[in-house]
Order: sequence, then C-alpha cells, then structure tokens
Amino acid sequence: MSHSFTLKNGSRALFNPDDSTLSITTPLGEVQHSTLGRAESRLLDLLLAEPGVIKTREQIIEHTWNDRVVASGSLNQVVFSLRNLLNDSRDHDILMTIPRRGYRFNPLYVRNGADAEAAPTAIEPEPLTAPVAAAPAAPIKEPPNWLRLGYAFTLLMCLATLAHFSLSSKTPSIEVASTQRGNLTLSTLGSTQDQAQALGSAVDKQLHNLPRDLAGQVWIHQSKSNYSISCIRTDQTTRNLLFNPQQRQLADVLAQCLEVSL
Repeated sequence: MSHSFTLKNGSRALFNPDDSTLSITTPLGEVQHSTLGRAESRLLDLLLAEPGVIKTREQIIEHTWNDRVVASGSLNQVVFSLRNLLNDSRDHDILMTIPRRGYRFNPLYVRNGADAEAAPTAIEPEPLTAPVAAAPAAPIKEPPNWLRLGYAFTLLMCLATLAHFSLSSKTPSIEVASTQRGNLTLSTLGSTQDQAQALGSAVDKQLHNLPRDLAGQVWIHQSKSNYSISCIRTDQTTRNLLFNPQQRQLADVLAQCLEVSL
C-alpha cells in the first residue's frame, strides 16, 4: 500500500514500499522520483504503517534488517539519510526521535482519504470521456490545490528572508564516505561518491588539531559555504550544528558537538 504525506516546504510525497520509490511533487508541480535503499525503505514503511506510534530501536532493527547483525550506528545512519531525503535534517519534525524510546512518524504530515488521492503521480492530462460527470469534478478539486500552493509559496518566501540555507527536494540520493579516527567515526556526504570523498579530504585537512580523545559518530554535509554537522555522542544523545568553516575552526565545532552533557 502506498503512503502519502507532506513535507515542511509544501511538497507532497508519495512512497510505494513495493518498489521502494519515493515521488516528491514540489509546490511548482515538478515531480522528482528516487529509489530508496532497502533499509531506508523498510524503516519508512514501518513508521508510516502506524503514524504516531513509537517504534523502539529493537523493533526497527528486527524489521529493517531481518535479524541480521548490524553495527550499532547503522540505524542512526539510516535515520539520518531519510531525514535528508525528507528535508527534515535540522529540527526532526517529520521523523521524530523520542528520547530513550525510539522513533515515530509525525501524523500531522500524513495525508489520507480523498486528500491523498489528489496527489499527482504523473503530469499527463487525460481526455474527458464523460462530459456530464467530469465537468463538475474539476472545480471541486482545484481550490484546495491552489490554496495549498499559496500557503507553500508564502512559507518559502519566509524561509528565504531568514537567510538559512535552502531546503531542496531535488536530492535523488546520498553517498557516504567514512573514516575512523580512534573512537570517532567521521562520515562525509555528497550526491556522488566522488563528492563525498572530496569533502572528506577537505575536512581531513582541517582536523590537524582535533583532540584525540573524541568519541562518537559525526556526519558532515556541505551546503554552499556552510557545514551542516550531526553528531551522535557516546551516551546516544544527538546534536545538530550549522556553521561557516571560515569563521570557526572545524575541530572546535566537532569538540563542542560531541561534548556529553553531565
């Protein structure tokens, strides 16, 4: 069964777990299709099957990997990848973390009933074969779409005035390049493997003064001149930071991001 939901930038998403496809329709009507990895697809299907219901880490790992032995950070990486695809990497409003319990999909973003059926899967007009029945149907569905478009446009304009980095729904995939520094796992992300490795090389040159006792997991993504950093500390708490590497040293930011609260 397909699942329909909205994103925070006004886009509409349709996920088909049978073939792991995620189709996102922007407020301007552009449709972007991407194929999720097996783990991302099974996790998203599990959470969307019961929106609002908390799934524990144990339930998710058992469902997603079918009793396979996986690294402790595998689930965190899958959640991180999904949030990036859903433009939810900063405040986690859609795929929500419930501290010490697990994860849940925010039911406020789920579309169901007639509203879900209105989501377009292709921009291709069909000829009208029944003029009497089809004529009144068109004006009934048009107002909600235009109203939704107006709200989405207003939201996008507000976001632009805040000078935050733009949230794009056009990212088809995420590639990861990982390195190990003692007890610290450092992963850089890009739309291709070459981009991820290039960012990794650039990051490595900035970490000559990195404290050797740091531990945890770090994901770094570059957006224009800024770095977006997500950290998972040794106590399993998380933190997200956005900064300009020309204004602050990366090593200092990583130390701050990985600092465990006492």
